[in-house]
Amino acid sequence: MLKQAFRNKLQHIRIRTKLMLVFMTLIILLLSVVSFVVYQHTVEILENRVKQATERAMDQASSFLSYKLSNVEDVSSILYMNKELTTALSQGKSDLPLGEQIDDYHRIINILRSAKNSREIYSIRLFVNSDSIYARENMTIFPLGVIEGEDWYREMLTNSEGIYCRSTYEHNYLGERGIQRIVSCIRPLHADGNSSDIVGVLSLDILESTLQQIIMHTQITKQGKVFLVDRSSHVLSSMDEADIGHPLSEVDAGTHMVVNKPIEGTSWKLVAHIPKDEIYGEIKEWSYDLYVILIVVLIVGAVLVAAVSQGLTRRIGPLLQQIKRIESENWDHRTPITSHDEIGVLQAHMNGMGANIQRLIQEKYQSETLKKAAELQALQAQINPHFLYNTLDMIHWMAMERDAEEISEVAVQLSSFFRISLSRGRDIIPIADELEHVRTYLDIQNRRFGGQIQYVIEAEPEVKALMTVKLVLQPFVENALLHGIRERHNKSGCVKISCRMQDGCVSFVIYDNGVGLTPDRVAELNGDMGGEGYGIRNVKEKLKLYFGDEASVTFQSEEHEGTQVTIRFPVAIEEVRWNEKLGGSGSGSDL
Repeated sequence: MLKQAFRNKLQHIRIRTKLMLVFMTLIILLLSVVSFVVYQHTVEILENRVKQATERAMDQASSFLSYKLSNVEDVSSILYMNKELTTALSQGKSDLPLGEQIDDYHRIINILRSAKNSREIYSIRLFVNSDSIYARENMTIFPLGVIEGEDWYREMLTNSEGIYCRSTYEHNYLGERGIQRIVSCIRPLHADGNSSDIVGVLSLDILESTLQQIIMHTQITKQGKVFLVDRSSHVLSSMDEADIGHPLSEVDAGTHMVVNKPIEGTSWKLVAHIPKDEIYGEIKEWSYDLYVILIVVLIVGAVLVAAVSQGLTRRIGPLLQQIKRIESENWDHRTPITSHDEIGVLQAHMNGMGANIQRLIQEKYQSETLKKAAELQALQAQINPHFLYNTLDMIHWMAMERDAEEISEVAVQLSSFFRISLSRGRDIIPIADELEHVRTYLDIQNRRFGGQIQYVIEAEPEVKALMTVKLVLQPFVENALLHGIRERHNKSGCVKISCRMQDGCVSFVIYDNGVGLTPDRVAELNGDMGGEGYGIRNVKEKLKLYFGDEASVTFQSEEHEGTQVTIRFPVAIEEVRWNEKLGGSGSGSDL
């Protein structure tokens, strides 16, 4: 029962759907398998490569750090074993004459200076358990009491290692060295034969920056971080100074690759956190292989579709014959409907299309007849352009004979205005002509309003040679004059027109400092609900006709401040191609 229902449903599925199902199923199966295999292998390869590179870099950094710390430990051992130093410190606990205290001070300073020759050690400080005068020197030698209350001091006493290293901190050395971020390796000094009697504490200071320089060489990826941490997982040094001194935060193993490297001979270790997103970003480099696979799948699918469709072409033959008859204007023929699938639907639609074409041709013929009659009536009602120009020329010369230069100039300007307006019947004209047309209009209106209108027209030279639909500026300039500037209290103002090309589009910007528009009016003009005047609506329709949806007209305005209109459209192709596109020659009466 279900099988029969499935067959019935399949018989009513369109052929295009059947082909697409087969095609898409093949693509999805192949791409799913191939993509999964390639992705898994790629991830594994990239993770192993980054991990191995990180481990090699961290091995090298660990060796450098171990070498530096071993040198520091060697220096501490030399000082620890120096009998002269421990003897001098032990004597400092008894009351010695001032001269002997000074001798002991010089002896201690010389011993510390000789030990400081190691490049790894930035400074050596000595905290002494003594009442001698040098215990208050506070440059190299300090009283032991200043550190006995510190937590790290108590940890040092219980330390089972040969040397104890503090976490990174800042210390003020005073003088030119100032405040430095350091790591201090601490070691107590004992009196001879008495390991519990502490006569002093050595602090061998290492600049954190020297550790950071080593860590910087371990950076394998841009976003990855490498940290040097102590036994309590506090950050001793890092690529990011903000992390220093804080506990190392744990990261999600699913989002980061974590690599650890202990430093031999210490309780320190290097920890690398590398975001997996950065590692997987390299998978994009493998996308070209997937594209090749996709092309292969498409070719295979195309062959499959061709094989399936070959058995259907026999039924499409009558449809082809029907199309040929329609091309030869044989509208009366109808193809018999042989099935109810896609081909049957096509046969029915083809028969309907033939009938509709026959009807539309008759309606078109009647429409063209009425249109020709209307054009003839409109042509009869027009003023002959030659008569108009001859009359304006006569007015010009009559004015010149009577020394009426202003009347002559107005006549010439009006003649130029009509010449560009008519443009021999063309709708596409150079931008230079469009700008000249609006300039002439502004000159005439300025004379009308007694010179109260100022205007500026700016255009890039290379833009003037481009093409535009004619008469797109004059309606907006007219609105700027009549509804903007002339409604001001003093009836005067300025209009600025600029034209430039940007991103393959031409932009006209018309600005006036008139009374402006209300926000509701601006929204109405920028919307699709209409509301604009005939002139503006005509410009919008012409722009849409010639340039499509890429053309736009936008308004910006503030009340009592002014209005700006931006007309934007793609760079126009040649005028001849426009005329061919519109199905006309663009010819007209010569002006």
